[in-house]
Amino acid sequence: MSGLITKMFIFVALMCTGYIFARRDAAGPAFTKAASSLVINVFMSATILNSVLSAQLELSWAELGRVMLVVCAAIGCCYLVAAIAARLLPVEPERRTGFELLLAVPNNMFIALPVLEELFGPTAVFYCGLSNIPFNLLLYTYGIWLLKRGKKEEGGFRLKDMFGAPLVSTLVALVLFLTRLPVPGPVRELIGAMSGATMPLSMIVIGASLSSVSLLDAFKNGKLYLASAIKLLIAPLAAWALCGLLTPDPVLRATGMLIAAAPSGVIVTVLTIKYGGDSIFTSEGILQSTALAMLTIPVLVSILL
Repeated sequence: MSGLITKMFIFVALMCTGYIFARRDAAGPAFTKAASSLVINVFMSATILNSVLSAQLELSWAELGRVMLVVCAAIGCCYLVAAIAARLLPVEPERRTGFELLLAVPNNMFIALPVLEELFGPTAVFYCGLSNIPFNLLLYTYGIWLLKRGKKEEGGFRLKDMFGAPLVSTLVALVLFLTRLPVPGPVRELIGAMSGATMPLSMIVIGASLSSVSLLDAFKNGKLYLASAIKLLIAPLAAWALCGLLTPDPVLRATGMLIAAAPSGVIVTVLTIKYGGDSIFTSEGILQSTALAMLTIPVLVSILL
């Protein structure tokens, strides 16, 4: 717990650094866009690959299937809780899609992955990396359908949207794990060095990307507190219970819970802007849930793990 609390303090400090610099125009939208691309396409991919190269993972096909089942259950649990809440709670029709996506889409790579790395090491990072498969599948099918529902635009799901760098690196890591192909020493060292930059850059990018939102506005909206409570407490508790039925492995169960406990993903605002939704509402929701997650994640860890 002391290590996790220290890590969360570092997360907050780095996010505040990015937020303050962006608010003072020292790190504008161009920086945020370029840095986000660098983190996702290079450093985060290196972290996923490093999880296989640095850990002595020994999983049978049955065990690998159980890992996939658990991470799919964790992501699916988020979407199920979100769908129920969005239909039962009194949310304005024009904000219902944004509200549901705030609850459904976890920041599994920028937040859950570094927390899991701190708690359990490369094995949990590999498990978390596999969550990219159900994450992208649900986001770019059901999520896009939600955003385009009732609109006249053509299209929706595009296969190429699913295959971003994190998913590709996850598939490569899976191939390396299954085939045990040798990787040259210098390449291993390069991947390990790049993976070390993932956490600090991720936090700075999150802070900078949320700089367009006022902290005061984000914490004044009562409905966002409800969304944050469901996202950060109810969804992870449901995932904890569900994953406990699927696996006796405490690390795998904790991985599923922490994926669900991650705050809302920044991609929600990106897609809301693209499809003409209420991007201010989703941005404020992401900022609030990210800030509150720095408190709720240690609490859940201390109670459940």
